[in-house]
Amino acid sequence: MFIGFKAVPGIMVPFQYDTLLVALSFLISVCGAYVGLRWSRRVRGPDGRLDIDRLLCATASLGGGAVWSMHFIGMAAYQTPTNREFDMLLTLLSLLAVTVPVGAGLAIASLPYGNRADNAVKGGVLTGLGVVAMHYTGMAAIHSNTQFDWNPFLVALSVLIAVVVSVIGLWLATTVRTGPLQFGAALVMGLAVCGMHYTGMSAGNMICTSPSYSPDLFAIEGGNVGYVVFAMALVLLMITLVMEATRSGRIARAVQARSR
Repeated sequence: MFIGFKAVPGIMVPFQYDTLLVALSFLISVCGAYVGLRWSRRVRGPDGRLDIDRLLCATASLGGGAVWSMHFIGMAAYQTPTNREFDMLLTLLSLLAVTVPVGAGLAIASLPYGNRADNAVKGGVLTGLGVVAMHYTGMAAIHSNTQFDWNPFLVALSVLIAVVVSVIGLWLATTVRTGPLQFGAALVMGLAVCGMHYTGMSAGNMICTSPSYSPDLFAIEGGNVGYVVFAMALVLLMITLVMEATRSGRIARAVQARSR
């Protein structure tokens, strides 16, 4: 792979994607979207009040699973001949940058008053900007002997896709109720999130800045980091899914008991 490459300042760094990691990034995005949709369907009670537990679980699944984990695995799939690592502080900041807007956007989109479509647009714009902040903060977290040369058109396109995807995602999160439809919606959301991410990735070309780089003490590195993030995210999502299924089953049994 990358035979004959020499890190000469000023040259464009070649790249290729790890096909398995790309597939895993899509899979984790679909899983996160599905679990998030399950939690989102009753994010507000009959009186219109937010169910904080459901909001937090939906936010963690959608923001942390469907978006952030997909993004990190997608970055790990971006293979180059230069050494690299991920700044720990910026990586954690990118997670915060998306989860807070996702939670706020979901709260807005699920408002019991006003026009549902308007609420989804308002929440989606906020969430979309959070996704953009997450993506480019995550890109800035890459520590290497390179820098990105950005294509303004593709950057703008990635921002547009992020906002549109977020509006659609929040609309689905607040309207889709049944299992089969939730699975179909999760597939759509997974494709859309991946579309935004890989468009954003294509917006930057890596340019070599020096022959080598100095490792950072507070950084995440390792050739298997993408697989580790996938495994951890999948386990957490499965636990969250079991929690939702248990809670929904308990509610259903309580409703049946009252109706007898």
